[in-house]
Amino acid sequence: MEKTFLESYLDVFGRIEGWFSPDAAIMFMAYNELIAGAGIGGDVLEIGVHHGLSSIAMAAMRAPGATLVAVDLFEQLQEHNVSASGSGSRAHFERNMSTFFGDTSFVRCIAAASSTLGPGDLGNRFSFCHIDGGHTAGETYQDLELCSQVLLPGGLVALDDYFNPAYPGVCEGAIKFWLTHQSVLTPVAVGFNKVLFQRSPVPFDLNVEFRRRFAYVARNAATLWETPVLAFSSFAAFIDARASSPHRLVADDFFRMNAELTLPVAEISARRGGTIRVPVRVINRSSIPFVAGGETPFGLSYHLRSEDGRDVRFDNRRSYFSEPLAPDEERTVDLAVEVPEMEGRYTVEADIVWEGITWLKDRGLDTPSLWLLVI
Repeated sequence: MEKTFLESYLDVFGRIEGWFSPDAAIMFMAYNELIAGAGIGGDVLEIGVHHGLSSIAMAAMRAPGATLVAVDLFEQLQEHNVSASGSGSRAHFERNMSTFFGDTSFVRCIAAASSTLGPGDLGNRFSFCHIDGGHTAGETYQDLELCSQVLLPGGLVALDDYFNPAYPGVCEGAIKFWLTHQSVLTPVAVGFNKVLFQRSPVPFDLNVEFRRRFAYVARNAATLWETPVLAFSSFAAFIDARASSPHRLVADDFFRMNAELTLPVAEISARRGGTIRVPVRVINRSSIPFVAGGETPFGLSYHLRSEDGRDVRFDNRRSYFSEPLAPDEERTVDLAVEVPEMEGRYTVEADIVWEGITWLKDRGLDTPSLWLLVI
């Protein structure tokens, strides 16, 4: 069966050089779908295209008949690459774009430092901009200013490396922009080395719409620039690439997040303070393995409540899986429970955490409990 555009695109990660992830691409497409649904559609701009890995996604997100403007120093202007943040190849870029789109007459390629460009050079009908060019404070500030000038109201700009300690100038330049342009860009999402902003005036609450449209995608609440945002640690896993297109994402109906947890006893006693270990039988009933290690491992944890059901401490110590637990595989894991200092009767509710992404209880896990008598 012939692959869809999205399947083919996701397959090239690892083959086309670039610092971009499938999760970032799908996050871009999801938020672009939301603004397009509100009638915000136009050209797309990418500052720093390298070999075109992210440009393919950007091009696929543009409105019908619209243009991709690709700005890069490419080989001939590398003396201006003061932050040494990547050296793009125009030949590689054009070849990769042609592979996916055939006719690339919609691509306008500009070999220049973005600081030398303005709305008169680019136009002002952009619905999505991706900044992944120079990484100094000055370059970041100038790129945010440029994008804010060319974006349509309600359009989006994605900024690369905001939290990357290798490029502290990005955060510095972004905060300087915020302090001098506080009402211009509103942060909406964080994830996969990107921060997503929306150009004011904002016609609707983008994250309210996200929760309605993409309720099945795991996310956390966070705050950036004194504004509530959504934070993501996984995105592509929730999407059916075969049924989806860059303009319309579809949930993966075969994606399951579930488990069976069995506790050995209904009640246990322990002296206050210290730690006890409770062996819990875990069966992975998800469609993906419970991974071990990395930035987003799976672990066994618990929620602690008082005898009358009040939350004492929701977030507790993790017992991470030392090895991946495959779908339908089972394992006994010691749940490390930190015994409260105050005597009394408590409820220990076992749960599985996908670190930084979700608690399985929030996705329907039947969580067993035991009584903990502290003496």
